Formats: sequence, structure tokens, C-alpha cells
Amino acid sequence: MNKILLIKSIILITTLTINTNNFGNIKTFGYLRVAYEMHDVRKNDTFSDGAIGGKLHMETGTYEGISLGMSFYTSNALGSSDNQGLVPFRGEVDNAYTLVGEAYVQAHFGNTRIKLGRQEIDTPFADTDDIGMVPNTFEAYIVYNQDIENTTLFLGQIQKMAGVDAKVVDTFSPVNAHNNMQVLGATYEGVENLTLTSSYYHIQNAEVDSIAYFDADYETENYSLGIQIAKQGYTIGKDATVFGITASTQYAPLGLTVSASYNNAWGNAAFSGFGGGPFFANSEYLILDNAGVAGEQSNIGIEWNGTNIGIENLSISLNHAILKNQAKEKAKETDILLSYSLGKHFETHLIASYIKGKNVGEDDANHMRVFMNYIF
Repeated sequence: MNKILLIKSIILITTLTINTNNFGNIKTFGYLRVAYEMHDVRKNDTFSDGAIGGKLHMETGTYEGISLGMSFYTSNALGSSDNQGLVPFRGEVDNAYTLVGEAYVQAHFGNTRIKLGRQEIDTPFADTDDIGMVPNTFEAYIVYNQDIENTTLFLGQIQKMAGVDAKVVDTFSPVNAHNNMQVLGATYEGVENLTLTSSYYHIQNAEVDSIAYFDADYETENYSLGIQIAKQGYTIGKDATVFGITASTQYAPLGLTVSASYNNAWGNAAFSGFGGGPFFANSEYLILDNAGVAGEQSNIGIEWNGTNIGIENLSISLNHAILKNQAKEKAKETDILLSYSLGKHFETHLIASYIKGKNVGEDDANHMRVFMNYIF
């Protein structure tokens, strides 16, 4: 979005809000984020980086079912390093950048909601994946409908994206050249504790030109179970089929949750799409895609929360993933995650990852990221 369009968007929101009483006052919310990362690659190439930034979202009230929204995201370098890390803190056009990541018109008509423009979306193969300074946002045209009881239907045209997983972090670039990507999805929640999700992605002329996906998640207070299957069409070579299963159980008196997940792909390599991907066994850095044709990945974890000792907002988790390629060569990743929130406004997260990835074409490396968010 160029500067002229940005100015026009701000003027549009301001004018409509002032001149149309029913729009009400503009609501603002967001967060301030400070981040630090350190990477030790191959034990002889250590570097670190820091950034400060955040998000400011503005949204009008509703007039005749119509509202407007806009979000500014910014990342500003602290220090003298660059984007050597696997999670970029800086832009590729500029080290410090501000991005109009959301600028949309939203309309409600009965049980139908239409959202047009730049926006955050979370679908299985296109999602925000907020693991750095600026999440993924998309230029998209989306229709949601809930006329069917307990069911949400989703129809979308996704054209461009920017953010942590985009080709260019700090500017919007096409998702699939001029062909873009079309999405059709449905979520059903009519059975207690059970959520069913299905979706289909059409990506014309891309290497992976279609994705059909289904998952079922059953969750209670004490345990959860999930299965998933994806059929991914390749324009050249065999199609890929990906199967996944996950389970977890909780022992509340000790604040412990134990989980296990498994994915495998056959026919061709798995494709996680535009974002973090939906596959159950994916870890912080190594994902099923890295294993290539006929890859498989398992992930076991344990999480402890401080509720039983009176610290409800503290959690510590340990996860260990094993990735195998077609030759059954292994890569491994161990992740330690610590999260703590103080009231409604402050939270901090530490993610430490230890990777042995040579067998799947990735570096042996140690990574650490720390985030502090002030939410307003």
C-alpha cells in the first residue's frame, strides 16, 4: 500500500466516523513488543539481534452493518545485526519498517459476514504464524456464513501476503503470481467437545496446485484427540498424502499435560502452505516439509503450569521432535518454552531450540528468542 493510498484510507475512516454518528468512536487496541534473538550456527557462527515494535489497530463502530478497520505493524532494529536468523526481525527493504497490514471493509448481513482488504486470517494453510515481530497478514476477500446451525462456511480469494513467512517480509507480494489462491472451507461444532474442519485450496499453476484437508479434534478438560489428512496435488510428479494423529492428557493436581503427535507423508513431500502450517508434529523450526518425499515426524511433549502452586499465568514446556527422511536418516529438535503473563497487559515468552538438522538439509544450531508484550 503506497503512501497516497494510506493517507486516503486514514481520511476515509476519519470522515465516516465524524460524519456518521452511528459509526461511534474509533476503537483502538494493540501491543508494544520488544524482542531479542540469539543464534549459534554450527557452533562457530554466533550472532544476535533485537527489535522493538508492535501493532496498533483501529476499528470503527457499525453503520448499516458496515465497519472499517486498519492495523499498523512496525519493527525497529535494536543493535547492528541483520536478518541472519530463521525468524526475521527486520525488513528486507528497510531494517526498520512500518506496514499497513490491515485495511479492510467489513459488512454483516444476517448470518453472513464479508471482509474485504488486508486482514489477519487463520486457516489451515494460510495463517498469521505470529512467531516474530510482524505476523502474516493477507490481502484477501472473504465471505463467512452461519445459516446452517453449528456450522461456519468460509469462501475466500487470497491475493497477497506480507509478514514473517512472506517472500518479502515488509511489503505485500503475490501469493501465487497473478493466479492467486482460492479457498473453500467449513467448520462444524454441533457435537459436544468435537470440532470438524474441512477446506479446499485451489492454487492454479503452482508446484502444489490443490490442497484438500480434513481434521477432527475431540477435547475435554482431561484429554484431547485429533486426526488430520491432507491430499496435496502436484503439477509435476506424484501427489502427496499427509496423515497425522495427536493426543494429550492432563493431570490437574500436578499441573501437567503430556502430548504426542505423529505425521507422515507418502507419494511426495508435504507442503505447509503460507504460514506455520497445520501439521500436528511440526516443531519450532523443523517441520514435516523438511523431510521431503515420504517424510515422517514425531513430537512428544510435557507442559507444566503453575496453577497448583498459585501461579496461574506461568507455563513451562519441553518438546522433542524427530524427523526422518525417505532414507530413514534422522534429524532432531528439542524446544523449551516458557511463558508468563502479569495481569491482562503484560506477557513474556522465551523459546530455546536445539537442532540437529543436517540429514534434512538444515544447520545444526541453537536458537533462542525472547518476547515481551505490553497489551493495550
